[in-house]
Amino acid sequence: MPQKDLQDYYLDLASKYLSGNASDGEVKELEDWVSADPENRQAFLLLKKAWMLSGIDRQQSTPDTGQRWRDTARQLFGDDRIVEMKPRTSRRRWMSIAATIALLAVVATVIFLQPWAGRPMLAKATDESKTIELRDGSQVVLNRASTLAYSFDEETATRRVELSGDAFFDVARDEAKPFVVQSGAVQVEVLGTSFYVDAREGQPQVQVIVESGRVAVRQGEQEAILEAGEMAVFQIASQQLAKQAAPDQNFRALKTDTLQFDNTRLEEVVFALNRYYHAEITIGTDELKDCRLNSTFSNKSLEAVLLILQNSFDLQVTRNGDGIVLTGTCVQKE
Repeated sequence: MPQKDLQDYYLDLASKYLSGNASDGEVKELEDWVSADPENRQAFLLLKKAWMLSGIDRQQSTPDTGQRWRDTARQLFGDDRIVEMKPRTSRRRWMSIAATIALLAVVATVIFLQPWAGRPMLAKATDESKTIELRDGSQVVLNRASTLAYSFDEETATRRVELSGDAFFDVARDEAKPFVVQSGAVQVEVLGTSFYVDAREGQPQVQVIVESGRVAVRQGEQEAILEAGEMAVFQIASQQLAKQAAPDQNFRALKTDTLQFDNTRLEEVVFALNRYYHAEITIGTDELKDCRLNSTFSNKSLEAVLLILQNSFDLQVTRNGDGIVLTGTCVQKE
């Protein structure tokens, strides 16, 4: 089957599934396609997020919802509906297709189910962080490998966005319109404040850290009200939400491009590096976790930081596929 026809086929299949109109056989076929390739799975998740963001549920859907959704989207599509942070490459073809499909889906849904909504947008950052400004004046620093979907204007009662990855938010204050960030099972609601959300895929927890103002973090019936300098941690395995003091200011690194460590354990240093650089650094021995680091990294690449660590301790840096392993001792070099 030609590539274009194949894309159309799975778009139809996903639309049927999301609208509750897929047969058992079609559900099985879609599940097989999603599990066959990681990029297929990511494409489907993007499409599903667009569907959720648009507000459609299965009670609203009719048997031809999926077809109308796709047809209307094709008529309305324009390149300016995607805020593309980095030129696409052939190696990421399916992800480009997925992002396009996701935005088409939202546009179509807005037209025939929610005519009051603003033009939907999708912001993506790939290999480096990017700063974007929303229609209400809010600013978002989107970290590497992160996506932000949003759709609101003067008529909407709530400013709602959906985050995949991590980002720093500086929200323009509007008492009448709460700003809501949905990230997986966790919802963050504010009126006007600055805060950081870490919802990177594959992490055991979701973190929300407040720089200024007041933030409400919710997960199901659980709620945590945060002030400046506080954080909420949602443990995915136990499904528990807890409030605690923020350990340091390194969550601001997305905005300041600076990581500061003051007698900080290497285990915590590695966590901050993984978060900021979206790296996969692990510590090879328990002894190394308690090494103490005093250093400040400003506008430095990951390679430069690793070299500084090697020169600070008796460390060896080994690359293992996409991961990095630190081994050695805490002995400081002269």
